[in-house]
Amino acid sequence: MNAVHRFAIPQFKLANAVRTLSLALAWAFAVPATADYLPDPKAAETALWASPSVAQARGESAAQALRGQSLQQGREEWRLDAEVDQRRIQSTPSDNFAEWGVALSRPLRMPGRAEADRALAGALDARAAASLGEALHESGRQLLTLWFDWLNQSSQSALWQAQRQLAEQQLASVNARIRLGEAAHSGRVAADAALAQIRLQQQQAATRLLQARNRLLAQFPGLPLTADATLPPPPPPGFGGSAETYVSTVLEHNHELFRARRQADVLQAEARKLAGQRSVDPTVGVFYRNEMGGNEHVLGLGLGFTLPGGARRTDQQAAEQLAVTARDAAIRLEQRLRADARTDYETALAQVANWEQAQQAAQALAESARLTARAYELGEGSLDQALLNRRLALEGQLAAQQTQLDALAANARLKLDAHQLWPLDVDSDHAHAHP
Repeated sequence: MNAVHRFAIPQFKLANAVRTLSLALAWAFAVPATADYLPDPKAAETALWASPSVAQARGESAAQALRGQSLQQGREEWRLDAEVDQRRIQSTPSDNFAEWGVALSRPLRMPGRAEADRALAGALDARAAASLGEALHESGRQLLTLWFDWLNQSSQSALWQAQRQLAEQQLASVNARIRLGEAAHSGRVAADAALAQIRLQQQQAATRLLQARNRLLAQFPGLPLTADATLPPPPPPGFGGSAETYVSTVLEHNHELFRARRQADVLQAEARKLAGQRSVDPTVGVFYRNEMGGNEHVLGLGLGFTLPGGARRTDQQAAEQLAVTARDAAIRLEQRLRADARTDYETALAQVANWEQAQQAAQALAESARLTARAYELGEGSLDQALLNRRLALEGQLAAQQTQLDALAANARLKLDAHQLWPLDVDSDHAHAHP
């Protein structure tokens, strides 16, 4: 509100307004010794495992496990052949004989090929576990983003509610002055306009809160939406105050890097498997033949060889080139992740400093509002100025609370990436057995 009206108001109205606004600011600046502003760990873990991306990754992991079993069992299969023929003898004496035969054979998997298949199966299983861990980690990041968005909108909605109470008190004071004939009706117009603007802001905040809640529940429908109304001071990033310690911790648990390395392992295992296939493929079997109308019986062993062609060599070379490319990509990814982790740590540290500055500004505005309200009580100031200062104090707290949430979110992200917030480490058995 731009217009400022200076007049005296009844003492009980002033006391009521000051009391209401003081309680609002006391609630806004309250800092509990401990506060639950994050989802319950057990509920968060359950929600993460039930998220769509993790469910898809678990399905892909199960498929890779079956493929690994197929590789370990081997793809060599039995082959059954049968033939029927008729022998015709044209020399004297001429005759015709019905003949038939059967053969059973199977390719042999040499020890080197069996070992290459087992190595490929293990690499596929490890890659599937890394992919599942990456999906779980990304779901955790999404959960934190949506959760802090909901917390932010919730705190804004509460603060705009306090703003509305302020405007209603101001309007009541103006109406009291008009009834006493000590103020012009233009003051009511200005107060009504200010209240209408704040009601609009409150409605918009309530809409944003509902939207944030719906987005969170759409991705994590079973997650309880409960949190303390007040927030704790953002702690320093920790990790011994060392960015290097944090970077090392993150890289030890980074599933994206694990997956890139496991992908290189898979390609290298495929190259070794293709190298083994460049050797001769032996096939052994037994056969039986009934000849000369049953007068002759032939039982024997068969041995065959598949001679490799040039395609097998080029397939191996292509797989080796892909493996080298994947290893190089994993090295570049590690360099990027190292830089990103350092940036995240430094950002979290700066967010704490930003909150401290915003908190100091908000406290200064709150003190100014308190002194102005005290001046009203002594009849030395304007009610409009006192209420305006209280509104500025609330706006300062809104900014401080925003930076506080940003700092808390940055700290939670650090812990998540370091696997110190929720359990994100998975192995093959855990991936397949988790409910």
